[in-house]
Amino acid sequence: MRELITLDTRKAEILKALNIFVSLLKVNTARAYQKDVEEFLAGVKDLTLKEAMGYFQQLQNEGYSASTIDRKKAALSKFFQFLYENGQTSSNPFTTETFRMMMKKVRQDADRSEANLSNKPEAHHLKWDEVERMLSLCDSSLEGLRNRSIILLGVYEGLRRSEMVNLKWSDIREEVNGRSLMIRAAKGGTDRVDLHKRVYEALEDLQKANKDAGIESEHILVSLSNRSQGKKLSEVSLNRIVKGLAKAAGLKKNDEITAHDLRHTCAVQLLLHGASIERVSSHLRHKNIQTTMTYLKTLEIHENSAVAFLP
Repeated sequence: MRELITLDTRKAEILKALNIFVSLLKVNTARAYQKDVEEFLAGVKDLTLKEAMGYFQQLQNEGYSASTIDRKKAALSKFFQFLYENGQTSSNPFTTETFRMMMKKVRQDADRSEANLSNKPEAHHLKWDEVERMLSLCDSSLEGLRNRSIILLGVYEGLRRSEMVNLKWSDIREEVNGRSLMIRAAKGGTDRVDLHKRVYEALEDLQKANKDAGIESEHILVSLSNRSQGKKLSEVSLNRIVKGLAKAAGLKKNDEITAHDLRHTCAVQLLLHGASIERVSSHLRHKNIQTTMTYLKTLEIHENSAVAFLP
């Protein structure tokens, strides 16, 4: 199937159409659909049937649930129908028979994973020497500095994948007691987290490297590929980067490591270094402390750490 739209040449037109499209929806639906469309635009090179199929196959490979995949497909299909009916594209790839056949298999595989794994891969936490091995792979190149920032934002700040990709340079705040990060679309009740000195220094290096490379994005983490350079990094791409570093570092079960495991590592390492469950819960911005207990349940470390102090 021929190319429908080239992103580089039509970006402004597409984003203008997206703004009009979401203005026709209810507020909550608009927010979700806009996020889904923007992530798709950041995750593909061109708006073609081939790219669309590859994107959804990657979502399934990354462990997204069948319901989430269905929602993303619905958002994209409706947006492309909007473009088609307004004469901004020649067809809607998400309504083709080929795409339907591919989606049927993707959904079956996602359903199978959901049944076998409760839709969530087993949580992993990294030992600190494993974290340092991943960091050692991040050189002083622009890509290396970006990847270093990803690892540090995960294991020090405990950020969720969605929170990382939405971070903006303006979210770094100077406060009386130090620096903090303002978190966008956080699930918890708190919208800030203390910024560790090591993370701040890594972000400073990344910002300088971005400037030297002529990248002026408001987002901290951006794509560096030729076609999408400077665009906000997608969650799928972020996950792929973490998996790649885990594999290159020779970590055990590296094919199962995800960006979420950096957040899990943060929780475990905080506890190992003496933080209370309450402080860990606060740092991860959990509404309920039982959520924090669930994070650590696989190790039962919250129980063993107490008795370890007894003679």
